[in-house]
Amino acid sequence: MKTLVWIITLAVIALWSLVAWITHGLVGVAGGLVASNADIIPADPILIEWASWLASAGTGVGEWLVVAVWGLVSLVLVALGFVATKLLPRLTPRARA
Repeated sequence: MKTLVWIITLAVIALWSLVAWITHGLVGVAGGLVASNADIIPADPILIEWASWLASAGTGVGEWLVVAVWGLVSLVLVALGFVATKLLPRLTPRARA
């Protein structure tokens, strides 16, 4: 039974990792698009440069934030798997009569 709990825990972590990986990629692509298209804004060239820089910096921060949240949630999932295995009753072999 404990093996089943760990298999389910690892499957959930794998699914969560896939979601986090896709989110990390989307943040990178979206930030790159915003940074490279900041000149669409009809404003002073200095403001456009600042907007591009902020979008680029925000992309880096967003990517690291996704990694940090992934790590934190993965640790919580492992802790839940550990707690679930501790809550399961121990199976003892029964003596046959």
